[in-house]
Amino acid sequence: MKNEVRLMGVEKIDEMFDLAAYAFNSIKTEERKERFNQIVAKSQNYGYFAENALTSQVISTPFRVAFHGTCYQMAGIGCVSSYPEYRGQGGISTIMKQLLTELAENRIELAYLAPFSYPFYRKYGFEQLFEQISYTVKAADWPNVKAVSGKMIRLTYEEAKNSCQKIYSELSSNQKGAVIRETWWLDYTFGLEEKNQFAIYEDEQGNPQGYLIYQSSAEYFDIKEWGYLTNQAFQSITRFIGSHNGSSREFRLETGFDGENLSYLMSSPLVEMKTTPFMMARIVDLESFLAKYPFEVGKEEMYYLKVEDNYGPWNQGIWSLQITEEGQSVVNKVSQIPNLLKEEDLIVSSIQVLTQLFMGYRQGSELHFYGKMTGSRKQIQSLDQRLVKGVPLLADYF
Repeated sequence: MKNEVRLMGVEKIDEMFDLAAYAFNSIKTEERKERFNQIVAKSQNYGYFAENALTSQVISTPFRVAFHGTCYQMAGIGCVSSYPEYRGQGGISTIMKQLLTELAENRIELAYLAPFSYPFYRKYGFEQLFEQISYTVKAADWPNVKAVSGKMIRLTYEEAKNSCQKIYSELSSNQKGAVIRETWWLDYTFGLEEKNQFAIYEDEQGNPQGYLIYQSSAEYFDIKEWGYLTNQAFQSITRFIGSHNGSSREFRLETGFDGENLSYLMSSPLVEMKTTPFMMARIVDLESFLAKYPFEVGKEEMYYLKVEDNYGPWNQGIWSLQITEEGQSVVNKVSQIPNLLKEEDLIVSSIQVLTQLFMGYRQGSELHFYGKMTGSRKQIQSLDQRLVKGVPLLADYF
């Protein structure tokens, strides 16, 4: 019987769960299986079968992401796993090739994943795009904030989730590549964990303007996520957290990092901080991605991109990118370099580097300086001026 890739549904949940548990050294419980079943039911599940036995698997979950006024379709790649005796035999590579091909056929612009190895996923066209920063603050060093108008209310998840979802969607920080959260994903991310607690800040008119999701113990007060639309909301949430200084020894927060940190707001800025690489991403369908891209307004310009993408042959080759005065784009794949164009005027890059460039993680001039991108410095600097500004941020993990 030949080896092959198959799409799997919930009827394969036992085999899929056993493989995931073995590969990640997880204890198998009914609670974990039920959680796993929920994500499987929402996903495209690819299995590599050797002689009718499941040996490797990858889950692709459909999401939408908000990007500076544009909505992109994104595949969240997770549960990349193989039994140890089958690793290195091409199962994952075969799945990834088919998965990316089918995503491109469906005009999915982006894919995100959490890597166990950055070099491993680079060969599939993924690159680091998101970072996180973690803070650990001794309770005594937490800012002492005066009371402001409005009030904090502790609620159950069901009572708080609509406010959390609404405030999250309105935060400017969540318009730079963040997931547009559907209700099922919010339930999956926060609603299934019994230790999670929820609090909402309401202004004087009773309008929710901020939220806090946290876990509390004698050792740590863990801020799982917070969001605030006004200064009063920020002040009130900060005061609420500080009121736990008698019951928790330290406060901890891990959140997306865009180059700015909050230590300057502390009375003692000697806060323990650590920045770490987080999720990777790749542009899956370059044509669709560029056609929807929110370019800045300016004069009409034409660029030529020579793209390298070993796992995305539909992206590989030379592309003309015309950007109009209004920031609209016309994208075409060309068979050869136009006669009047010099070889050095081509912007040459891999799909990984283009992902970092267009998503705002790095500027073209920096990528050019370090040899990640070649071509006309003038052209690259000019393109920089038409791209969105702001380092991408992501709060979700899959």
